[in-house]
Amino acid sequence: MPETENVLTEQAQPEEIPDDDTLAVREIPRRDPVDRTGEPLLSIRDVRREIDGEIILTDINFDVWPGEIFGIMGMSGSGKTTLLRLLIALDRPDEGSVIFHNEDIARLDEDDLNRVRKSMGMCFQYSALFDSMTVGDNVSFSVRNDRSMSDDEKREKVADLLAMVEMAGTEHRMPAELSGGMRKRVSIARALMDDPELVFYDEPSSGLDPVMSCNISGLIRKVSADTGATAVIVSHDVDNMLGIADRILMLHDRTTALIGTPDEMRSSDIPIIRRFVHGLASDQMTGRCSPR
Repeated sequence: MPETENVLTEQAQPEEIPDDDTLAVREIPRRDPVDRTGEPLLSIRDVRREIDGEIILTDINFDVWPGEIFGIMGMSGSGKTTLLRLLIALDRPDEGSVIFHNEDIARLDEDDLNRVRKSMGMCFQYSALFDSMTVGDNVSFSVRNDRSMSDDEKREKVADLLAMVEMAGTEHRMPAELSGGMRKRVSIARALMDDPELVFYDEPSSGLDPVMSCNISGLIRKVSADTGATAVIVSHDVDNMLGIADRILMLHDRTTALIGTPDEMRSSDIPIIRRFVHGLASDQMTGRCSPR
């Protein structure tokens, strides 16, 4: 058992825990325009991925710039999850490059991948908190054996991150005591523990009601502004994505349908974009989805 285990929970209990139901809809914070005059942080070049002989993705090309909030959207089965796995190097493309800080991570061995992943954070779709650990121990999980930080430094950083995501004073709580929105906020704090340059969010609004979904989206934008971290968000939540992303990649038919700003997405004449952004747009599709 590591020496640091449970050290983060040895503090006075707070009088009350934040309640999702008491939170008003968050105002989406304003951010400075993204500077695209330098080098991109992440570059995807000519990526192709096949699984069991079936083409999942082909001819995927895009850049993500430092400080940008970049969205990835698409219908179910469009390849969003496959692309995310390539970006975090859980899978490797059959062709093409995934370049992070001028290194093609698709060609790195496991030791170098672990080094690169220190600069990345990941928020999983259903939070993926460890049920047997407290909130504090969940947030500090990545540094539990890091002897370059004292226990006091770990406690202080956990407290700061929880305050940033509006979960101050909840270090001693267990995940089972938290609502879905609270668990999402804790997972964001955990993803920020290593001060990542790039944070991936997999369906951050999944399973949340519309008000809490909006709050989590606003929180992601606030965290990105506060930390300067670049964000890549995979989501099918059109309204929230259009509200917080700087640019969005729309996947369709195994490739890129469009990369553009929210305004460009709204004004696009591409049929699949119009249907996805504005709702079902044809009588044929509407008829299929209408109650019988």
